[in-house]
Amino acid sequence: MYSAKLTGSEEVPPAKTDAKGEATFHMSKDGKGLEYTVTVSGIENVTAAHIHTGKKGENGPPVAPLSVEKKKGKVSGTIAKGTLSAKDLMGSLKGKSLNDLAKEIEAGNTYVNVHTEKFPDGEIRGQLK
Repeated sequence: MYSAKLTGSEEVPPAKTDAKGEATFHMSKDGKGLEYTVTVSGIENVTAAHIHTGKKGENGPPVAPLSVEKKKGKVSGTIAKGTLSAKDLMGSLKGKSLNDLAKEIEAGNTYVNVHTEKFPDGEIRGQLK
């Protein structure tokens, strides 16, 4: 299982926000999917969430979209839940396997980023481990 604690202070540069969250990931029983849940509190107008490549303190491109329930106004609770497959991978991982994504996670090279209307580049973020 992989997880990330999401805060504004992890953004580069840091986002001044009280929002926070958590993302959890685990391989499906058949090994063909990476199941995920993203929960948040105190965030408004979420527009997207992704897994990005990048070490702590650096920004990087998205490599996997997380299916977000777009809601206007303040949100607390689950905003994204689903299963990633290899065909969902993009950017530097396009055409690669979920095992390749797992290797990047285990090397500390990925983070989860939640984007909002106020912070289009990301309001809360956390390294996956």
